[in-house]
Amino acid sequence: MQHSTPIKKRLSGSERREQILNAALTLFAEKGFSGTKTKKVAETAGISETLVFQHFKTKEALYRAAIAHLFSPHPVIPEIEKKAKKKDDHGLFLSLALHMITHAREDPRIVRLAIFSALEGSRFFSAIKRDEPSTPDISEFLAGYIRQRIEDGAFKEINPRIAARLFMESVFMHSAEQVVFLTGPPLEFPVEETVETMVTLFLGGLRAQPETLIRLPGHLGSLFKKYKLSKYL
Repeated sequence: MQHSTPIKKRLSGSERREQILNAALTLFAEKGFSGTKTKKVAETAGISETLVFQHFKTKEALYRAAIAHLFSPHPVIPEIEKKAKKKDDHGLFLSLALHMITHAREDPRIVRLAIFSALEGSRFFSAIKRDEPSTPDISEFLAGYIRQRIEDGAFKEINPRIAARLFMESVFMHSAEQVVFLTGPPLEFPVEETVETMVTLFLGGLRAQPETLIRLPGHLGSLFKKYKLSKYL
């Protein structure tokens, strides 16, 4: 009795593109941009190298498309914009940190790609900004929010850009720790508890302390608030 060979399903153009991108992401995360060959991407995807270049003209174009593909299902700006409109400080920082850490845990390739990028000239972050020029930079968005809350009198008088970057770096370093274990075994706590602790500590340092708030009567209190002199009380 003869057995017929199963016919492989012919992939559509979009399905083939996604297949190539997933193969490329895995290799870029394992070997970095410089260590990944398009021939190996083709082998991993089970296609010819010629077909790879039919979809992506250069390895650089493949890399940029792969990074965009990695982040496209996880837009965070719309999520935190809602919190910003409500001036929900805790909710905004919590949503951002939880989003970043959860995403990194679900797909460790993010952290590995970022680490390789640091060794290869920040190609990872350049690819993100080049492919999404109309999308606000998360760090810049956060700095703008912190600046507004300083003007509202809710946060201390600090450099908002530095504060935003320090928060982002803290979140990323925690995510990296789950991959490289620089300070020891990973924390065995729910991610929600970890993020809650991080945000509480960070906001505790940002928020204007009760003793610095205006407590002067009448027009004196208004003057101190107008000229931001409460820190001298």
